[in-house]
Amino acid sequence: MATPFGELLGSSTADMNAELADYAKLGVDWVRLDIHWDLVQPTKNGGYNWKLVDKVFNAIDSAGMEVLAVFNNVPKWLDKTLSTSESQKALADFARAAAERYGDKVNHWEILNEQNKHGVTPADYAAALKQTYTAIKAVDADDTVITGGLAAVPSTGSGMWGAVDYLQQVYANGGGDYFDAVGYHPYTYPLMPSNNAAWNGWEIMETGIRGTMLANGDADKQVWMTEMGAPTSGSGVTVSAAEQAQVLSESVALAKNLSWAGPIMWFSYQDSAIDAGFGLLDSWGNRKAAYSTYATLGNQDNNTPTTGLQAGVANVQIGTGRGELLTGNNENNRLEGLGGNDTLRGNGGDDLLLGGDGVDHLNGGDGIDMLVGGPGDDVLSGGSGADVFVFTDTQGRDRINDFLTSSGDVLDLSAIDANANLAGNQAFTFIGGKYLKEAGDLGVYIDRVYNKTYVQADLNGDGKYDLNILLTGVHNMSVDDFLL
Repeated sequence: MATPFGELLGSSTADMNAELADYAKLGVDWVRLDIHWDLVQPTKNGGYNWKLVDKVFNAIDSAGMEVLAVFNNVPKWLDKTLSTSESQKALADFARAAAERYGDKVNHWEILNEQNKHGVTPADYAAALKQTYTAIKAVDADDTVITGGLAAVPSTGSGMWGAVDYLQQVYANGGGDYFDAVGYHPYTYPLMPSNNAAWNGWEIMETGIRGTMLANGDADKQVWMTEMGAPTSGSGVTVSAAEQAQVLSESVALAKNLSWAGPIMWFSYQDSAIDAGFGLLDSWGNRKAAYSTYATLGNQDNNTPTTGLQAGVANVQIGTGRGELLTGNNENNRLEGLGGNDTLRGNGGDDLLLGGDGVDHLNGGDGIDMLVGGPGDDVLSGGSGADVFVFTDTQGRDRINDFLTSSGDVLDLSAIDANANLAGNQAFTFIGGKYLKEAGDLGVYIDRVYNKTYVQADLNGDGKYDLNILLTGVHNMSVDDFLL
């Protein structure tokens, strides 16, 4: 997750902890956070004030997430374009101080942000990068140094450097030996990442950025997508909520097939006045379609049955958000309905079916399938094979028609915070057929008269179910049938 200016640094402790708790539910692995140099060192000889940064980094570390720290916001007492030896040395000194202070919590550092838009020439950047890289490595040689995420500018002009031109000149000025990965921001809106228009940010990355790295002998280095997103509101170009979710899902699907693709940092968590429309939540805290998409994708890698499921995807289909029929083939399929009342049929292969919003019908068919209904009262059928039924929230009352413990089917509830009364993402406690009583209790209740089994959970300790999943048939379930 890439945080906009001051999002966590400016939050109250309670707001910060609540946001990080939701990050955990979403399956966030990385938090990209600016170290506001101008706030930490506002004057030349006044020393450092790390108080705000300490608070946030300690909280992120306690939440079990990795930090990508960005050196940004050059203080006023220096040249913001880093055109002087004084400013270049000051950046290196600041980076060394940060690496020394946070060596046990931060191992990844990004040097500036979209500098190709802000007057920093490639030559000056390369000079600053050399000193900063050397300073960080002197503290910990194993730390990772990433170039500042380049803005997806197609060509040089109007006071900005084209992303590819800029990287080429960084290499030409001797900067190639002073970074471990290239940072880049492959924004594509209003296009989708799969669109091959020459000015599309993803296309620029796959051809120009990667091509430049290969031409300079850096095939072994990754491209880290340290910002990616699309706005659903604001004064400029916008996309619909369904299109925003599609940008996210396409980005992940494409990156999975690129051996050189590093992490994708989604920008951002919640809409703000400064960066309108980019959030998974709107400014009032309401979830957009991309929230469910992120939760599904973010939690795929958090348990064994789902980690390798989508290796070698042969067929990707993404709906329009209006409700439709998507049908896979006999290979590995990824079908995503987005909004609307969708019917997704995986057929053969190991499939990933994502219903999204609406009342959806998902059928995996043959193979080891993962089915994610999303919000709404969905109907799920895994078909043959050891299937995973994923639940990321408590909305809706889903029905599973063919759950079979003998086939290795499991219910994945790991994305749901079992106890709303505690910070963080708590796991459920399996209580079998006992009555729900405590927050986090997960019970299984059999109705033999009507040939049904109910999986229910209490999230707040009121003794009533907040999660309700109906399984057709009588199932004597144990804790082994769940990912908690």
